[in-house]
Amino acid sequence: MTDISSLDPTTLATQMAGYDIQAAKNAATAQQTTLTTQTTNLSKLKTALTTFRSSLASLNTSTQGMLNNSATLSQSSVATVTTTSQANRGTYNLTVSQLASAQQTAYTGLTDDMMKQATGTLSLSVQGKSMSVDMSSVSSLADFADAVNQSSDNPGVTASLIKTDGKVQLMLSSDESGTANEIQLDTQQLDSQSAGAFAQGTQISAAQDAKVSIGSLALTSSSNKLDSLIQGVTINLQSVTAADTPLTLTVGTDTSGTQSNLQSFVDAYNTLRSVLDTQGSASGGNDGLVSSLTTTLNSQIRTQVNGLDMTSFGITSDKDGKLTLNSDTLKTQLAKNPQSINTFFNSQGLLNTLDKTMNSYLSTSQGVLQSRQAVLDRQQSDLTDRQDKITTRYNDAYNRYLSQFTRLKSSMQEMNSTLSSLLS
Repeated sequence: MTDISSLDPTTLATQMAGYDIQAAKNAATAQQTTLTTQTTNLSKLKTALTTFRSSLASLNTSTQGMLNNSATLSQSSVATVTTTSQANRGTYNLTVSQLASAQQTAYTGLTDDMMKQATGTLSLSVQGKSMSVDMSSVSSLADFADAVNQSSDNPGVTASLIKTDGKVQLMLSSDESGTANEIQLDTQQLDSQSAGAFAQGTQISAAQDAKVSIGSLALTSSSNKLDSLIQGVTINLQSVTAADTPLTLTVGTDTSGTQSNLQSFVDAYNTLRSVLDTQGSASGGNDGLVSSLTTTLNSQIRTQVNGLDMTSFGITSDKDGKLTLNSDTLKTQLAKNPQSINTFFNSQGLLNTLDKTMNSYLSTSQGVLQSRQAVLDRQQSDLTDRQDKITTRYNDAYNRYLSQFTRLKSSMQEMNSTLSSLLS
């Protein structure tokens, strides 16, 4: 009698169906491993390029480039000062005879009762822009202040309530300093009592311009912030200068800060190159892309601008493409021509060129990385379809084998039963 106790249709069906798809499954698994590696490396490359581009942007703003400048003042109480990369070295003597101020006027004669009884319209204007307040719509000083402050036509006036000696008073303030921002009131459409009260305002602060001179050159400014007097220098006035004691402003190169900026560029570039070197040696299919980018970067960092290249500022490249900075060479160039570093790196210089390269790879519309990712996505979609078909093929084979082995087991059981009967 044949022993069929070990015959398991499920196990046999699983084994046989597995044999049927083994080759296709191995090929799909290998392709999936490759696609996963390529996608992972592409993501790492995108992160590295994005980080590098951000580093470039921080060194190439509209006001701050690779060059750092510094400024000192002979009288810290008179002003504060900041500089940008565009500032040139120099010493300037400034006399400040008047600060700019905004108009502030208090109206002591106005009361809540007067507001409640007022009729007509009050117009307020600044630099030709005006607004009107319908006095019949307000019943208190607070209502009037809200009507002014909340108006969409407000020309640049703030109404506030101040309390002195237990009495609340209305104050109108110009939002900006300077004579051009003086507040003009038109009371012709007001009742006589209100018009008289508005006409009796007490000036707390006059609308006036700052007055500054550099030697025989005199100028006025509506603001105490002087950002166009000296290129790349912003002076914030705080007080006037004493007689015969001008404010001395000295602008110079911040060599340490400039070196720090340049070192930041060197470090960012070397970090990117490290990623490219890793990707190039084991990129899993992205090696052509990485090789092209590496070649482009090698060419761009060796560019010349006005006869200068990176070695002019102490930056050299080793055999692996990594950069190093020599501080002595940098200091020599900064002492000779500090603005040359901005000319080389900023504006339409090296940083802008590198940024355009980064954009060609990172652009979400036509970038190289996006195109590469689209290819990988299509390959992944095709592979997923293949894997689904392999799964379907496996299931069909499994069901077919299960049915066959189940029938075989049943037939063998019948044969063994018949044989047992004959032998007995």
